Amino acid sequence: MTYTIKQFRSKRGCLSYILFDEQSKEAIIIDPSEEVPTDEYLKYINDNNLKVKYIFETHTHADHISSSKELKEKTKAKIVMHKNSPSKRKDIEVDDDYFIELGNTKIKIMHTPGHTNESISLYVNGAVFTGDALLIEGTGRTDFQLGDSIDLHNTLWGKLMILPDDTKVYPAHDYKNREYSTIKHEKENNPRLQLSKEEFIKTMDSHHPEKPELFDQAIEKNSQ
Repeated sequence: MTYTIKQFRSKRGCLSYILFDEQSKEAIIIDPSEEVPTDEYLKYINDNNLKVKYIFETHTHADHISSSKELKEKTKAKIVMHKNSPSKRKDIEVDDDYFIELGNTKIKIMHTPGHTNESISLYVNGAVFTGDALLIEGTGRTDFQLGDSIDLHNTLWGKLMILPDDTKVYPAHDYKNREYSTIKHEKENNPRLQLSKEEFIKTMDSHHPEKPELFDQAIEKNSQ
């Protein structure tokens, strides 16, 4: 299994990805954003002769407008989201322990709720794409979109922290120009992972930062 990951970063720190199997050239796009010019995705796809099979949304984003519909039109790929997603744009509904194959590369879909009730992560041997569930030295908030602090704790310790320590963590956001982390680094350096379960739940339940700048617009557009 040999695959390549290409990361795209918007000026505001939204991260999206193309992952492709090097032998078959079959590919997926993860969390595409309108803040990255669509032509950048398409140029990479064309330059590498990729066949995009799926476009994954790790959840219905509340802080940026997704470009998955436009990329679907350009690539004929199917949009994949969790079955709990309210978005009308999804073509395929998935749940925990679904698998997809890109040539010889097998990707496991994990339901990782907490930030939202629909959040998914994608695991491929050596890497995990965590959306907003696990960020680099942080986690997603739990105070809207049917988030739940207990669910997020269960996600972190019951699903993500049991992955191999050297697994690279690719989140949907980073504001310090970091490309990725690792499970080991997060265990040792993520402040929220140093808390007891009770402390974590209390901390997250009381964490109510301002809503994202594009919240209302993003939720409406990304649900269509």
